[in-house]
Amino acid sequence: MLGISVESDRAHTAFAKSLNLEFPLISDFNRKVLPAFGIAYTEDGPFRGMFGMSRRAVYVLDPEGTIRWMWITDDPLVPPNIEEVLNAVQQLKG
Repeated sequence: MLGISVESDRAHTAFAKSLNLEFPLISDFNRKVLPAFGIAYTEDGPFRGMFGMSRRAVYVLDPEGTIRWMWITDDPLVPPNIEEVLNAVQQLKG
Protein backbone atom coordinates (compact mmCIF):
# COMPACT_ATOMS: atom_id res chain seq x y z
CA MET A 1 0.00 0.00 0.00
CA LEU A 2 1.13 3.54 -0.66
CA GLY A 3 -0.35 6.99 -0.88
CA ILE A 4 0.28 9.68 -3.46
CA SER A 5 -0.88 13.28 -3.59
CA VAL A 6 0.24 16.70 -4.74
CA GLU A 7 1.04 17.74 -1.17
CA SER A 8 4.64 18.49 -0.20
CA ASP A 9 6.99 16.00 1.45
CA ARG A 10 6.67 18.00 4.69
CA ALA A 11 2.88 17.75 4.61
CA HIS A 12 3.14 14.01 3.98
CA THR A 13 5.52 13.55 6.89
CA ALA A 14 3.23 15.42 9.27
CA PHE A 15 0.13 13.57 8.00
CA ALA A 16 1.76 10.14 8.30
CA LYS A 17 3.06 10.92 11.78
CA SER A 18 -0.32 12.18 12.99
CA LEU A 19 -2.03 8.95 11.88
CA ASN A 20 0.86 6.55 12.60
CA LEU A 21 0.80 5.38 8.99
CA GLU A 22 3.04 2.45 8.21
CA PHE A 23 3.10 2.79 4.43
CA PRO A 24 4.89 5.27 2.18
CA LEU A 25 3.38 8.53 1.00
CA ILE A 26 4.67 9.86 -2.29
CA SER A 27 4.61 13.54 -3.18
CA ASP A 28 3.66 14.51 -6.73
CA PHE A 29 4.19 18.16 -5.85
CA ASN A 30 5.32 18.99 -9.40
CA ARG A 31 2.29 17.20 -10.90
CA LYS A 32 4.26 14.74 -13.04
CA VAL A 33 2.22 11.61 -12.19
CA LEU A 34 -1.24 13.15 -11.78
CA PRO A 35 -1.94 13.63 -15.52
CA ALA A 36 -1.29 9.94 -16.22
CA PHE A 37 -4.29 9.01 -14.09
CA GLY A 38 -6.59 11.69 -15.54
CA ILE A 39 -7.78 12.77 -12.09
CA ALA A 40 -6.69 16.40 -12.00
CA TYR A 41 -9.30 19.10 -11.52
CA THR A 42 -9.47 21.31 -14.61
CA GLU A 43 -9.97 25.05 -15.07
CA ASP A 44 -13.30 24.47 -16.78
CA GLY A 45 -14.66 21.86 -14.35
CA PRO A 46 -17.22 22.31 -11.59
CA PHE A 47 -14.50 22.66 -8.94
CA ARG A 48 -12.41 25.38 -10.63
CA GLY A 49 -10.99 26.46 -7.28
CA MET A 50 -9.27 23.07 -7.06
CA PHE A 51 -7.49 23.48 -10.43
CA GLY A 52 -4.21 21.57 -10.40
CA MET A 53 -5.19 19.43 -7.42
CA SER A 54 -6.09 15.76 -7.56
CA ARG A 55 -9.60 14.39 -7.29
CA ARG A 56 -9.97 11.78 -4.55
CA ALA A 57 -9.23 8.37 -5.98
CA VAL A 58 -8.39 4.87 -4.80
CA TYR A 59 -6.78 2.25 -7.02
CA VAL A 60 -6.26 -1.39 -6.09
CA LEU A 61 -3.55 -2.98 -8.21
CA ASP A 62 -2.56 -6.62 -8.48
CA PRO A 63 1.09 -7.69 -8.08
CA GLU A 64 1.67 -7.14 -11.82
CA GLY A 65 0.46 -3.53 -11.56
CA THR A 66 -2.90 -4.03 -13.29
CA ILE A 67 -5.73 -1.92 -11.88
CA ARG A 68 -8.32 -4.36 -10.50
CA TRP A 69 -10.59 -1.86 -8.76
CA MET A 70 -10.87 1.91 -8.67
CA TRP A 71 -12.96 4.64 -7.17
CA ILE A 72 -12.89 8.32 -8.18
CA THR A 73 -15.06 11.22 -7.06
CA ASP A 74 -15.38 14.77 -8.33
CA ASP A 75 -16.60 15.99 -4.93
CA PRO A 76 -13.62 16.59 -2.59
CA LEU A 77 -15.89 16.13 0.44
CA VAL A 78 -16.90 12.57 -0.47
CA PRO A 79 -14.63 9.89 1.03
CA PRO A 80 -14.32 6.36 -0.34
CA ASN A 81 -16.33 3.53 1.19
CA ILE A 82 -13.64 1.80 3.25
CA GLU A 83 -15.49 -1.54 3.23
CA GLU A 84 -15.49 -1.54 -0.58
CA VAL A 85 -11.76 -0.79 -0.65
CA LEU A 86 -11.01 -3.55 1.86
CA ASN A 87 -13.19 -6.02 -0.10
CA ALA A 88 -11.25 -5.21 -3.29
CA VAL A 89 -7.97 -5.84 -1.49
CA GLN A 90 -9.29 -9.09 0.03
CA GLN A 91 -10.33 -10.34 -3.43
CA LEU A 92 -6.73 -9.97 -4.59
CA LYS A 93 -5.54 -12.03 -1.65
CA GLY A 94 -7.91 -14.78 -2.80
